[in-house]
Amino acid sequence: MLTPVKATWAFCVRNWLIFGFGLGCLLGYLFPHVAARGGIIRSEYSVLYAGIGLIFFINGMQLSPEKLREHVTNWRLHIVVQGINMALIPLIQLAIIHIIIAAGAVRNGTIDASIIVGMVVAGCIPTTIASNVVMTRNSGGDEAAAIIEVVIGNVLGSILSPWLIYGFIPTEPEFASYQPAPPNNLGPMYKAVMMQLGLAVLLPLVAGQVLRWLWPRKVLWVLSTFYLAQFCSVLLIMVAWTTFSGAFQTGSLYALPTSSVVFNVFVNIAEYLFFTALCFYIANPPLWAVKHVNIHVADSKLGSKLPPAIRRGFTVKRMPRDQTIAVCFCGAAKTTSLGIPLIAAMWSQMDDFTISAIQVPVLLYTVEQVFVAQFFTIFFKNWLEKESKAASDVETADGDPPVVDVDGSGHPRIPEKGRAEAGNV
Repeated sequence: MLTPVKATWAFCVRNWLIFGFGLGCLLGYLFPHVAARGGIIRSEYSVLYAGIGLIFFINGMQLSPEKLREHVTNWRLHIVVQGINMALIPLIQLAIIHIIIAAGAVRNGTIDASIIVGMVVAGCIPTTIASNVVMTRNSGGDEAAAIIEVVIGNVLGSILSPWLIYGFIPTEPEFASYQPAPPNNLGPMYKAVMMQLGLAVLLPLVAGQVLRWLWPRKVLWVLSTFYLAQFCSVLLIMVAWTTFSGAFQTGSLYALPTSSVVFNVFVNIAEYLFFTALCFYIANPPLWAVKHVNIHVADSKLGSKLPPAIRRGFTVKRMPRDQTIAVCFCGAAKTTSLGIPLIAAMWSQMDDFTISAIQVPVLLYTVEQVFVAQFFTIFFKNWLEKESKAASDVETADGDPPVVDVDGSGHPRIPEKGRAEAGNV
């Protein structure tokens, strides 16, 4: 029986990353000039390039090349993650924004128009680069799936995000002075995003994979001896510290109406929880829903006549739990790496305060998603442990082989070993 002090200490040790984020927030509030862009440590290079680069270098050493190659052609994973992140979430955000406008919150001054514009940007940018990969690994999820979706999402987002924003910016009179500049200003933004994606993600990842391929035993020894997986979490705290510092450095958090900032804080939390739940149930729907949809679609009379490849595309399947975790962290997350330079480019004709005010919802969403995601790691760890425990506790009556849902489509199948034994009865 643990004493209250020991129990508290054990909880703190297990969830040290949450306290690390809290420390990063405190340091960002007290000394924003240290880790903000252009600050003392020049975080735009030391953290956003070197720190994130180290995270992906370590990830490259940890992952087997076969696992990465497997997910490159995992079209179902790509469609689910990118469909949620770059299509479904922007549409939901657009609906929320128009409800707020229709309620008169902007017209009567309760919510500042810059917050609404920033929410449009936050909904349209791609998934974050570092935190979702680290959170997926810390939860026991499929880290390779998260890495592939980060690369695809940021390449896709750098192309789609500006045009989604141009299409979704409200046209009501209250937003007349917040219309973005013409798209001919986006060249430097594309260059900056692609440079960071190449130098901080792809190059370190390939370097780690090469080391893993050349010296697999030595690499595994280094990873375990120097606790490099845990070091990734320390680097993530530095990334969060930089984000917090940027939020406080602009001063727009203090200058904007309190009601606008408080509103955005709570909306962000509610949205992130809802988006994560949406990702969870799309990737891993209840078995009854899978069976019901497949009976009326893929397994219907019309569906059974389709070519096998097309029929597979219409078959609803439950993703493995480790992939579902990657979907949840990648699908609901948004990145400042594209969001901040994109705002600076699209509203380059505006004054610095207006640009900073539009950036506030993006900064707040990314800050809050890191905090909330850490609590999700606890939930997902327990979820995976329950599956492992249930699998180990499966016992069959009278020697009958267990029936399992192997392919996630709701079709019962018998494991190969059990099928052979059943055939010999």
